[in-house]
Amino acid sequence: MVAKRFLKRANARNLVKRLAREAFRHQRPALKPVDIILRLNARPDGLDRKRLREEIDALLARMRRPAAEPSGDPA
Repeated sequence: MVAKRFLKRANARNLVKRLAREAFRHQRPALKPVDIILRLNARPDGLDRKRLREEIDALLARMRRPAAEPSGDPA
């Protein structure tokens, strides 16, 4: 849910939600199995799709699973 106080127009709120869902679908295999809530803290400066998607991708990247450590003895 995107609050009306940050984005007044429904099409802007829907844009943010669509971008978030798309980013999640692309990164789902690499994410930890947890519930995620994406919430706006402030009104975005603009509705640049590329910039919004990059911000959402960066947030999801912080939640990625750590790379699997190689098994076996290094010696």
